[in-house]
Order: sequence, then structure tokens, then C-alpha cells
Amino acid sequence: MHLCALVGIIMKLVHGRLLGVAVLLCVYQLGYGQAFIHLSQPTREQNNVNNAKQYISGRTCKGCRLQVNGDSVHVYTTGSFAIKQELKTGRTPLVLTATDATGKTYTKHITYYYQPVPPPAPTPVFRIDYFTITPQGNLQLTEGDTLRIRMKAFPGCQANWINNAPLQEVTSENGTPGFYEGAYVIKASDSLLNGRIRVSLRNSNGTTIVKESPQRYSYMPNEGLFTGRTIDNMTYLTVSPHGDRLGPQKLGYLDEGVLLQISGREGNYYKVRLAAGRFAYIPEPLVDTATLAEPSPVSIVNQARVWADEDYDYVSIPLANKLPYISTQEVRPGRIIVDIFGAYAEAGLQSQIGSTLEIQQVAWQQPEPEVFRTVINLRHAFPWGYKTYYQGDTLTIQVKRTPDSLQLRHLTIGLDAGHGGSNVGALGPAGVYEKELSLSITMLLKAALEKRGATVLTTRTRDQFVANEERLSYYRRTNPDLLLSIHLNSSINPVDIKGTATYYKHPFCEPLARAIYNRMLETGLSGFGCNGDFNFILNNPTEFPDALVETLFISNPGDEEKVLDPAFQAAMVEKIIQGLEDYLAAAGQ
Repeated sequence: MHLCALVGIIMKLVHGRLLGVAVLLCVYQLGYGQAFIHLSQPTREQNNVNNAKQYISGRTCKGCRLQVNGDSVHVYTTGSFAIKQELKTGRTPLVLTATDATGKTYTKHITYYYQPVPPPAPTPVFRIDYFTITPQGNLQLTEGDTLRIRMKAFPGCQANWINNAPLQEVTSENGTPGFYEGAYVIKASDSLLNGRIRVSLRNSNGTTIVKESPQRYSYMPNEGLFTGRTIDNMTYLTVSPHGDRLGPQKLGYLDEGVLLQISGREGNYYKVRLAAGRFAYIPEPLVDTATLAEPSPVSIVNQARVWADEDYDYVSIPLANKLPYISTQEVRPGRIIVDIFGAYAEAGLQSQIGSTLEIQQVAWQQPEPEVFRTVINLRHAFPWGYKTYYQGDTLTIQVKRTPDSLQLRHLTIGLDAGHGGSNVGALGPAGVYEKELSLSITMLLKAALEKRGATVLTTRTRDQFVANEERLSYYRRTNPDLLLSIHLNSSINPVDIKGTATYYKHPFCEPLARAIYNRMLETGLSGFGCNGDFNFILNNPTEFPDALVETLFISNPGDEEKVLDPAFQAAMVEKIIQGLEDYLAAAGQ
């Protein structure tokens, strides 16, 4: 029987499931195979592209020699390869040939058709090519909102849009005429604006053409209060209704029942007025909307309480209603800063300050109208986490104390193995999915931490799908001392992009991410940075320090070769633990 098959059967009998990564590692460590070529990119034989720089990556048999149009290509011990190809305009045929140890060959053909994107040219006839209005989407607008437009059309004309407001003709960066721009501030008299926006173009002969927007726009009057309340404590505010692959940038989570003033809508997001000139957005399903029969009473803060119990320190601020809030932090010295929107500090505000272990001092500020600020100064250099919630209409900030012991054996560590089940993550050229390697590394890390006496909480210990929202809810509920999410990075550039990276969102998590990153560099991996303000869902909680560890780039054959080596996985785990210990040593200061 083949050795790898035997290993797989044994593991299945012992563990009740097949650990695919171990079997794949076994395959890579055994003998040579018959010549083949499997491409990760491109995925098609015929490729129309508009970029001269193209990448080819994939795998062949271990020990095979590979050539592209007769030029030798380096093949890693895993059989993976990656090259960069500079194309000339037109047709570029490529012949990939793999030759195995017996001299047998396998050939694959790829053809690129490269045509660079031509620079913009003037619109040749009297017409409107296109226009874009920002913000984008179907909108509900209020007085003071600004719409902006950019249009490409026949040059030298007169262009108008809302209420016959003129557009100014400008030239593109390469000097092409026929671009028109404008901005319009919504007024109360625009209350009949309800439907599509019409843009007109008039030439020198007096001929006019009109084009309508695909989206609809309506006016939301300011009379009365259109309000909403958050539906649960997983509700969050965002910077805008638009974002990247991780979604819109989050400002922070709110407790259940927080009162929000709705001042507009963009697509599926409500626009929320926080204070004069300050807005945020919230997904429509996260808000229970209602119209108040009468305005909410003004929240004037005339008392506050600073206190402690056996486990936490607290700051409690009575308000007239559950108002929205946003928080941030500072390190060295440690501070927690919470802004409450719609509240005012009474002159000479006094607070009851009891005996606390972590809170050193609390200051109250009114940095601008409608913004009441609480600054919590801490005894340690780094905040250890905090939770903001309401008890009735009293906002409470629960401050986590630095643990009495900063030894791993006294701590609870959350370990999140990225992806799983149908969420496979990235795929390396050798054919191993990110979900398999993230689990393998996480389980090694779990065992190493438990050997040092730590208590470990995990998202998953097998190949299963766990929704990101479930991961977030689990860790916010179990409240570990620290949280690490283990992933592998990927790039469409498998040649130049490589190395290790860590990511965090909140400033108080930077020291943890930095400590692990510095230690990971000691493995010999290239550095891809310790990156802040990252929008990954498990970087968003404030209840505990957390970091996303993107161990290396699985898309890069050199990095992939390393991570498929069990000894290198073990070395990475030791460096992650050393980074944790470095952070813990600094956190005690």
C-alpha cells in the first residue's frame, strides 16, 4: 500500500476524520511523479488583457524541469512555480513544457492578446456618453446635502442639471475636452425632487439632448424627527455606505436600543446625524425606525460615577436617552476616549470617584456642541480592553484591568483559524487551501500554548464553516484575555509579493500586532508590515487586545514551500508565542 494512503487510513481511524493537510504534506515529501502542468493563473488558455505585466503560476511534478518558450523556470520542491511575463502589443503565444525524471514531457499552450487601454478621446458626435453622480445609489436627501456630478459628452456645449444649475467644462489629465463637472447643495425648496435627475446638453445650434440618471432621488424634510433604534449589541456604524472587499469601514459597535437621528439614505444604508456636520451610516436591517411623538429631552450630564467591583472598573454617565457613541484609545500613556453625541456637560460637572485599580483619572470635555467627551486615564501603558453599554439610560464603560499575572499559564487566549468548510480561503499553486493551513498552524499554536498552561478558546478545531458574525459574537461573549486570528495572505502577483504581516484596527491593539510581527520576521520571512486601521471583523472588538496574523503569502511559491514544511510551521508558532510574551512583558509596565 502507498505510504500516504496508509497514513490517511491510520489518521482516520484514530481521529475519526481525515486531516487533509497532513496527507498533502506526506505527498510532497515522497517521490517524483509523472510530468503534468496545472495552472493557478491564468485559468484560461486564451486571454485578452490590457496590462502588459502578466503572471503565470501553478504546479508541476516534484523534480520536473519546466520551460516557457524554451527558457528554464525555477520549480520549488513542492512542484510550484511562478513567473512574470512582459507582453508586447498583440498576440503572445507561450509554450510551457514539463519534463519528468524519465524524460517524458507534458506541454501546455497559453496565448495572450494584449491591447493597452487607449487614452480618452473627445466625444465625436453631439451626445452624452455617460455621467456619474456621487454619492451613488438611490438616495434620500435633506437640506444641506451635496451632490456632485462628472459627465463626458460632446465638447463646447452648455450643460445643466438640477434646477438648471450649470456644469463647467474641464479637460482630462491628458488634455481631452468634453468633461463637465458640477456640485449642487440641496435646499428646502427642492422638496419636490423625487425621481431621476435629468442632465441636459445644448449645442451652439440650440439643439438640446437630455439624459436621466439610473438612480432615484427623493427629499426628506427636516420637520419632525425621523428616528431609529439599534436592534441589538451587534449593531455598528460605518464611515460610508461603500467599502472594499471587507465591507464599509466600521466606526464601532453600539448597544441595543440606541436612539439615532436618520437624516437620509444611500442604497441600503441610513445616513445618521451624530452632531453638526458629523454623520455616519448604518445598514437598514440593523435599525428599528419610528417617528417620535415629541423631541427627546436634551441630555445634560450633571453627574457621573467612577467605581469598581471585584472584576472591572467602571464609568457610569446618566443620560436622558440612549445616545450614540464612538470610542478610541491611546497608548503610552493608556487612555480610553468616548464621545457621546447629543449630550452636554453641565458647568462644574462633578463625579463620584471610588477606589479603582485600573482607572487613574477621568476628565470631562465638550470639544464641540453636541459632543460630550469622557477621557479615562489608565495606570498602565496599554488599555487591556473595555466594553460600552447601557443600563437603562445610563451609559457604562466597563474597563478591563491588566491581569494580575501576565504569564501565559494564567491567561485565556482566543485562537481563530481563518476560513473553513465552504469558505476555503486562498489557494496556493501547490493545491492546498488556506483553510487547511490556517487550521494546521492554529492547532499547533493551541497545543504549544496549552503546554505552557494557557487556557485556549477556539473558533474551530476541524474543517467546518463558521460565519464571521458567529466568530465575533462568540469571542465577545466568552471575553478572552487576548485574541489572535490566523490566516495566510494572497496576491495576484505571486512573484514579487511575499512575506509576513499583522493587522489591527484599534490603537491599543498595535503593540500586540507589532510584537508578533517583529518576532515573525525572525523566521527569515520578508516583511509586509504591521498594518493599522484594518476592517477585518475580528479586529473590531474593543473588549480585548486582538491581532490578525497573516503568516505569509500562500500565493508565493517560496512562502508556500516554507509553510508546507512542518518544521517551519512549528518555528512560526514559537515566534508567535515569543511575540505574545514580548507584548505581555511590555503591558505590565
